[in-house]
Amino acid sequence: MLKNLMFVGLIGLTGCAVRGTAGVAYTEPAPSLVYVSPGVSVIEDYDQPVFYSDNYYWRYDSGNWYRSRNYRGGWQVDARVPVAVRRIERPHAYVHYRGNVVRRGPTVRNHRR
Repeated sequence: MLKNLMFVGLIGLTGCAVRGTAGVAYTEPAPSLVYVSPGVSVIEDYDQPVFYSDNYYWRYDSGNWYRSRNYRGGWQVDARVPVAVRRIERPHAYVHYRGNVVRRGPTVRNHRR
């Protein structure tokens, strides 16, 4: 037992680090969303116009709509865009959009002003 403690202490002194999950999961904080229209929100003050609708994030780029479960990546072209999202006339007008923040994250599906 004493040898094991000494070994652990020596590892700590050498600067070695072991990373593991040990049953603890990190959950990234959800972005602040701003109401756009019924069923659609946009990430507030973000570098890209990223919308949230129907449990997905949606991004418009070069004539295509992209869908992802994560607002930071994993984008895939998707032609099955929700009607409420397709109705957004100028998606790029929502870059760095500020408005009344209605909620944090995608836990509430609809909000009325």
